[in-house]
Order: sequence, then structure tokens, then C-alpha cells
Amino acid sequence: MKNPASEKEGLQSLGSKFFSLQEERVLTYRQLDDAHKVYLATGPQYDFSAFRAAVHHATVDFKRISESIIDVEKNLRENDHTAAADLIKAIQDSEKKKLEFTAHLQLARQMLAEPGSGQMEVDKEREIRGELGKLVEEINDNLSELRYEAYNEK
Repeated sequence: MKNPASEKEGLQSLGSKFFSLQEERVLTYRQLDDAHKVYLATGPQYDFSAFRAAVHHATVDFKRISESIIDVEKNLRENDHTAAADLIKAIQDSEKKKLEFTAHLQLARQMLAEPGSGQMEVDKEREIRGELGKLVEEINDNLSELRYEAYNEK
């Protein structure tokens, strides 16, 4: 028979591990964004090799973080913390979309930086930023619910 007190500690411990990994993911996004700003500043010749190295580094980090989060989710499910596991799964799904939109935003920003860009490029960049904003809001809502689930369990 499982001890409810130790299960709660397990949930809190796994929740803390997840939030730590999520902070790493946020930092990786920030580093990728900074690298893209540097890349755009090298235009019109663009230093693609430096940016490619930054993207590779971010990809490795995102993969490691994602695999660790999947382990946390699996552990939560194995310990009958399905609500928390479902929230983590929802966050993972939103983060996957966020990464795709981030790549689209980078392309849109490069197009916007090109000579001759116009209103179409401005509108596209604005549209993608709007979609990213919705995803970030969705992620933040799920993070809040997960905090409540992990730290305020009855």
C-alpha cells in the first residue's frame, strides 16, 4: 500500500523537477532568440554558420529537456498522478507548436529585414507573434494549474 504522504512528496518532487526543466527550456528559447538577433544584425551577408551552430545547440538542449520531461510525465502516470501528467502532456504539445511558430517567426523576421519588404511581411510577422502569444498564454495557464496540482494537493 502506498503512503499518501510519500506520494505527495513524490508529486512535489516531480513537479519541482518539471519546473526546473521548464526554466531551462525558457532559457534555451532566450538564447536562440538572442542568436537570431545577432544573425539578423549580420545581414545582408548573414553569418549563417554561427546561427546554425546556435540552432544545433538549442536543438540538442530542447531534445534533452523534452526527454527528461517525458520521464517526469511517465513517473507521474505510474504513481497515479494523471491530472498532473495530463497537464505536462498539454504543455509539451503546446511547446512543440511554440517551437514551430518560433522558427516561422524567425523566417518572417528575416524576410522583414530584407530590402523591399512591405506590409505583407509586417502582417505575417504580426500574425505569427499573435499565435505565439496565444500559445504562451496557454502554456502559462497549464503551468499555473500544474503548480496548484503539485503543491496544493489535498
